[in-house]
Amino acid sequence: MCSVSGVLIFNPKNVDKIERKLANILKRAEDRGRDSFGIIVIQKDGTLKIRKSIGRPSEKEELLYGILDENSRVVIANNRAEPTTEYVKQKSEEDIQPFVGDRFIVTHNGIIANDMELEKKYELKRKTKIDSAILPLLLDRLWDGRVETLREILTQIRGSFALVIGDKKNPDRIFLAQNFKPLYMAYDHSLEAAFFTSLDEYFDVKPFDPVNVTKLEPYSISMVTLNKEIISLPLIEKKKGKVLVVASGGLDSTVAATKLIRDGYEVTLIHFNYHHKAEEKEREAVRKISEYLQVPLIEINTDLFKMIGHATLIKGGGDIVKDRKGEEGAEFAHEWVPARNLIFFSVALAIAEAYGYDAIASGINLEEAGAYPDNEMEFIRMLRKLSPYATGPNKKVDVLMPVGNLVKHEIVKLGYEIGAPLHLTWSCYEGGQKHCGKCGPCYMRRTAFKINGLKDPVEYEYDE
Repeated sequence: MCSVSGVLIFNPKNVDKIERKLANILKRAEDRGRDSFGIIVIQKDGTLKIRKSIGRPSEKEELLYGILDENSRVVIANNRAEPTTEYVKQKSEEDIQPFVGDRFIVTHNGIIANDMELEKKYELKRKTKIDSAILPLLLDRLWDGRVETLREILTQIRGSFALVIGDKKNPDRIFLAQNFKPLYMAYDHSLEAAFFTSLDEYFDVKPFDPVNVTKLEPYSISMVTLNKEIISLPLIEKKKGKVLVVASGGLDSTVAATKLIRDGYEVTLIHFNYHHKAEEKEREAVRKISEYLQVPLIEINTDLFKMIGHATLIKGGGDIVKDRKGEEGAEFAHEWVPARNLIFFSVALAIAEAYGYDAIASGINLEEAGAYPDNEMEFIRMLRKLSPYATGPNKKVDVLMPVGNLVKHEIVKLGYEIGAPLHLTWSCYEGGQKHCGKCGPCYMRRTAFKINGLKDPVEYEYDE
């Protein structure tokens, strides 16, 4: 387990400052690796300069300086935290990352569980038992140095990885590859260099620094060149496959599910019965919607929210906020249920992983984001970023928001155009025979249909 780092030097005249910045990165990265560290520099003619040592970079600062010069192009570096399963009592330089092959230099964060299988299959010979040492040998044997062909090789690795790779044959580029292990890039405009490492905080970027920091996508492969070109490919191909839609039986999730079907996805609905006031009406609605759309339905029964708190949406939790028009209930989260969407999405994510779904989705939208934090697009964006670290290796589950950028009247318009079963939906917070007509969702629904000049197909207890 390690922190991996690298530098692509666009302007070698700044090597003194680049060297200082790299030294600071390696010292900050000690929290991910304290046992040993290594720095390998690829010169413009393909020759190498190597510094390796036991211990922390902060204890051997003299090794961090004087290694770069105007011929330096690519730096590959590592801070190692030695796993219990690979403990080496008497370490030599051959046990310290980065590891060097005939052509490729690799620094690796993660675990390779099938290193011995790969060694035997391809008749490779390591000089250390460290699993990462198999990587440059494997690349030397199988890889032609093109980003498009690297994916085929990495799919053979069973385990976890974030890789920074240098190529002695082409020292004008650097390669980055990862599954769920993190990698960040910082392009420093003043130094004209791109830095790479495992956590963004190691860059120590201040708000007005001329540095652009980017998190590289999990399950991706990238090549960055001295021409400032970036070529990126997904490690796992995205496909319009199976998607699990968190469905309430209301307008938003119904339109979202219908849109996904029209877009070519194989949809399954997942619905939560959590002892809320409209539980029976929502359950009735989502079952009819499932039948109408001819898609499977998973129902989850839970009383978890009775333990969490007395939200007014829960039976016995107090009165729903209403006024004559319903505006008050529509514009503030009076009916907030603590962490409800996070819990629903976590369960959906687990089921999606377990049963081979490619994505989860919901009816989260721009309108309700005004009142509910867990309806904000940022919630889904952050959940999408979290997903690779909440699911198993190579089981990435995407998080979609088909109507995330729409407000309520746009959702009604879209639903009408694509033939969503709007007549079967239930929007009211209450569970009466008809929509109450006074709560926030009733107000938004009625107004949305009026804006579109459409007749709302449901009935209300209270008529305007």
